Amino acid sequence: MKSASRFAAFLCCLFYTIGQAQEVIPFKMNGHYNILVEGIINQKDTVDLMFQLAMQEASLAPNRTHPVKSVVFDTTEFPEGLSKGNRIQVGETVVEPIWIWDNEYTGNGAEGKIGTQLFGDHIVKINYDMSQFELYDTLPATTDFIRLPLEQKNGQLFVEVVSTVEAKEIQIKVLLQSGFSGALLFNNYLADEYHLADVLPRLEEKTMLNAAGQKLTSLVCEIPAITVGGIRFEKAPVQMFTGEIKNQTTSYIGADLIHRFNWIIDKKGGYAYIQKNKYFEDPYYFARKN
Repeated sequence: MKSASRFAAFLCCLFYTIGQAQEVIPFKMNGHYNILVEGIINQKDTVDLMFQLAMQEASLAPNRTHPVKSVVFDTTEFPEGLSKGNRIQVGETVVEPIWIWDNEYTGNGAEGKIGTQLFGDHIVKINYDMSQFELYDTLPATTDFIRLPLEQKNGQLFVEVVSTVEAKEIQIKVLLQSGFSGALLFNNYLADEYHLADVLPRLEEKTMLNAAGQKLTSLVCEIPAITVGGIRFEKAPVQMFTGEIKNQTTSYIGADLIHRFNWIIDKKGGYAYIQKNKYFEDPYYFARKN
């Protein structure tokens, strides 16, 4: 009986250990639904960094208030400036070596960005309920999560969403873009193919001209529905660009939708898992602004 009891206790301990995160990284969320973490660069400079799902490395913003003297940029290879071989510590997690790009704008309250290299080869849970990243060696429990196929291109992560326009369902692959505060951004091809600027009600419109006099119009429109993993969002604001400049080649799912779920991202396994969290009923970002 004692042997059986010891074996049962061993199994309980084993399952408990397997379910525990190897590392936990705290974060906070700003008013634009962006994730912010505190980073120590090269053991000298402390800055707030916005976490960006759509990038792997790191960057510093041109309007930063801290000079970050430990980072030296080289413009011979890339004119925008790149610094290789840096060390960034976030919580107890250290990323080394990591590239840092110069002059990339970031989210409110941050002076730079850090991407998915923060997680190494781990499976990551973005736990908005607990305001923390959890890093795992093996897949944690996915009970009550919805599984989504995860597509990877050049280190970027894509999932599928379904947009409803004039009773048509449009299935599209969208880039996980946590730096974009909106819900969804359509690429130029989709906006033109389905004449979205003409058929969707407009909530906001801004027009700009470049140095050559070419026009670019940013539109925020209301779409009847967006469906993510079978979960439907009604009358959601979506963004698109129209005009003579056609440089928006990728569609995004942004922080407005991303922050409503806890995520488990298993790049090796090829799946993401989503679960509604305490922010699920938050007002839409663009609707709140207006």
